[in-house]
Amino acid sequence: MGAGVVIGTNVASIHAARVLSKNRTDLETAMARLASGKRLNSAADDAAASSVASKMKADIRSTDVAVRNINDGISLFQTVDGVASTVEDMLIRMRELAVQMTTETYDNTDRENADKEFAALTAEIERIATKSAFNRINLADGVSTTAVQIQSGADKEDQLSALALPDLTTSTLGVSGAGISTAAAALSAVALVDTAILEVAEYRADTGATINRLGFALSNAQNVSQRLKEALSGLEDTDYAAESAALARGMVLAQAGSAMLAQANQAPQYVLMLLKS
Repeated sequence: MGAGVVIGTNVASIHAARVLSKNRTDLETAMARLASGKRLNSAADDAAASSVASKMKADIRSTDVAVRNINDGISLFQTVDGVASTVEDMLIRMRELAVQMTTETYDNTDRENADKEFAALTAEIERIATKSAFNRINLADGVSTTAVQIQSGADKEDQLSALALPDLTTSTLGVSGAGISTAAAALSAVALVDTAILEVAEYRADTGATINRLGFALSNAQNVSQRLKEALSGLEDTDYAAESAALARGMVLAQAGSAMLAQANQAPQYVLMLLKS
């Protein structure tokens, strides 16, 4: 229903002011998004997306920490493998000495001298086994730490557990007390060292398998982090093409609205023209 010519209520001015206010709000939103680079500058911009984004941020930060955890785990087991490799080299040298001293072209004095190196190598294996550590975590003594657990994801239950560490002590390897001071002792030492070498090789195989497992876990965690960041970007980041268009539209509408509001405010002047006539 049309209204008459009135001056008490300037309906056109009220309507123009309302539309102008809405257009200015849209314009300010576009400016804020372009200035900040974020589509979500407050929860009011998109309450549902803001809630999802908060959870994604927590998962992203936690997953990135998990990536560091796995990298640390890889470093730990690479250290273990290096320790085991050194022990393996010493056992091979001990076997070499034992085989050499089994022959009867050496007398007991020669064997006693060779036994000094054999004993020194045994002592060094024991020292390495009991003193080798990563971040002060003993790696190969079979007592302090026998297995480790690595948090490999954002979820509290996403863990790699019971990753075994070796026991490289001479008592476990069976070479404690072995010697080559006689031909018979040297022959016995060959068998003992052979068993120890096989045991260390098994430890190294387990360690290598663990390193490979951690490598795949690392790749997966990095992929999860990347996909979460992509999803968060879709929720949170400004689409500059769309917001630039919204800014241009908003500026035109704001200018047009201001002009129309000014015109609407001049409308009551027409009543004076009627009265004068």
